[in-house]
Amino acid sequence: MKRLMGCASLVALMIATTSADARVTRIEITKQEPFATGATFGSVGAYEKVVGRFHGELDPKSPLNAVIVDLDKAPRNARGMVEYSADFYMLKPVDIAKGNGALFYELSNRGNKGILPRFNYAAGSNDPSTAQHAGDGFLMRQGYTLLWNGWMTGIGGANNALTIQLPTASNPSGPIVETVWDEFLFNEANAKQARLSFKAISTDKSQATLYVRGRNSERPTIIPADQWEFVDAQTVRLLPADTPFRIGAIYQLIYKATNPPVAGIGFAATRDIVSFARYATADDAGTPNPLAAGGRPVLSRALSQGNSQSGRYLRDFFYSGFNEDEAGHIVFDGSIPTVASGRMFLNYRFAQPGRINPAGHGFMYFPGSEFPFAYESQTDPFTGKSDGILARCTASRTCPKIVHLNSGTEYWQAGQSLVTTDPLGQRDTTPPDNVRIWSMTSIAHQGVNPAMPKGVCAMPYNMTDYRPLMRAALVALDRWVKDGKEPPASRYPHIADGTLVPAVKFNAAIPGFAAAKGPNAKPRLDFGADIDKGIIGKALPIALQDQYRVLVPSVDADGNETAGVTLPEITVPTGTATGWSVRSEAGGGTGELCYLDGAFIPFAKTKAEREATKDPRPSLAERYRDNADYAERVKAAATALERDGYLLPEDVKRIVDKATTLTW
Repeated sequence: MKRLMGCASLVALMIATTSADARVTRIEITKQEPFATGATFGSVGAYEKVVGRFHGELDPKSPLNAVIVDLDKAPRNARGMVEYSADFYMLKPVDIAKGNGALFYELSNRGNKGILPRFNYAAGSNDPSTAQHAGDGFLMRQGYTLLWNGWMTGIGGANNALTIQLPTASNPSGPIVETVWDEFLFNEANAKQARLSFKAISTDKSQATLYVRGRNSERPTIIPADQWEFVDAQTVRLLPADTPFRIGAIYQLIYKATNPPVAGIGFAATRDIVSFARYATADDAGTPNPLAAGGRPVLSRALSQGNSQSGRYLRDFFYSGFNEDEAGHIVFDGSIPTVASGRMFLNYRFAQPGRINPAGHGFMYFPGSEFPFAYESQTDPFTGKSDGILARCTASRTCPKIVHLNSGTEYWQAGQSLVTTDPLGQRDTTPPDNVRIWSMTSIAHQGVNPAMPKGVCAMPYNMTDYRPLMRAALVALDRWVKDGKEPPASRYPHIADGTLVPAVKFNAAIPGFAAAKGPNAKPRLDFGADIDKGIIGKALPIALQDQYRVLVPSVDADGNETAGVTLPEITVPTGTATGWSVRSEAGGGTGELCYLDGAFIPFAKTKAEREATKDPRPSLAERYRDNADYAERVKAAATALERDGYLLPEDVKRIVDKATTLTW
């Protein structure tokens, strides 16, 4: 076991449970140093980072591990266990006893760390070290211990991304070889190579087929073999060489691959490292757990959060039964899945967990977006199957308390309405008592960070910042877990009151407005007979005629959504804000939803300006007497949200201060 000078007490991060079925056997520390140059955070004091790698093993015979696809086909050690290893990264109080007793685990998104920018308004970094990376110190002032680990196959270690080393599955007769498909969609005009998720078993083009289509609704056409080639076993390009892929076009390559990694171990890695943190005292060598004092673990609870891909991971983590550890303990007491309505393409043979599903234009038919959708158990009207996201943890009594945050993007792109309606979208349903759903009104998936290059989407980006709601959600969730104090109520659109509807009609006279054809459909997909075993039996899945009914939020005369948790920027609007946008003509065709970006079209400043552009929406000057009037209305809206528990006092001040800077 590697040790750093002076770090004997920190060599082990978190230690195995007493179960022989699933455990972290060894920790290697590669870095231990002060965080933010030793800055102190209130009564909690200074923080430090502890970075390294953990080694784990899984018993393929354990019922809790049986759900991991192909675990029974992985190599085993002398004890009959399957081994893996992964990176970890931790920020903890130097004196762990001064913390608040809570682990706050971020499910890293593609190996990256995001909760410091998200909760601390900090500068982003995969190796946070400076005062800028601490931001306003919110999480540290609260006393949280922060933890990340690698879980996603295919991630390289560049830029301090978190990685995991997984075993490869094989048959007794030899390697597993199957037909797989990759999909490529380029948003830059000069993309000239496409990287495959797996190595092709042959670069013989007769064993592969490349398709292209302009839109999801179009039939794909085959690109002739003399117009493309393999650069190597994991890269293709168009011919002649240096021919760029067409921006916005959807390319699919069908090919044969071998040696699938046992990707579902990623779920077990999260389960075991967090359980390890909470309940263990020492590793196999007896090295003490630094998250302990007096020989006992200090952490009394564990919370988790994930955005987008990692939020979908959390929903799938709970769905797949991983919130129960091998000793029967609960793993996460609370969770905040954010801007995430589906699940993951992770626990499958030849998994591609980096895929977005669906994304409006391309990437429509990968696994991870099928029934069930709601947290409570429902019946699939097409198959008769009864299931729910929390069905398994309900049976084992290990369900977390959940505050689910979604944006308008998820309604249009990912079928968010199905989280709160029956599968046919005919009636509202009731989420379980342990779930709150906050629909963030007229918010875009990416918040303040556009996903698309400039010009690909037809309208300006919606920069409404939803981080204040996330900070309030964390405080409310922790109180709910720790003290049993009920969090703020769910707020989201409903069928019954007309705020959740099949379609909306926007005012086409708004200057610069580009209408969408509608939300993404949610067809039922045929992946083959073995899909329940995590094996995709078709070269490309088939969309069946049956569809789950997707609904979207209603809008007011300005085009802003009418129900949910509404930030002051939307309650006291300065423009039309949407959670969706459409692709520009240069970006691949009008009318198609534009990835994860929303749109914002500001109001005219004056009546004269509005009339000159024939804008039907009242101008700023017609809505507000002056800046002071506008700021006072923002303050009233923010104060109301604070009273109801959806904003923290320090964020009310931040929002009001920003409002005073608006001029026209």
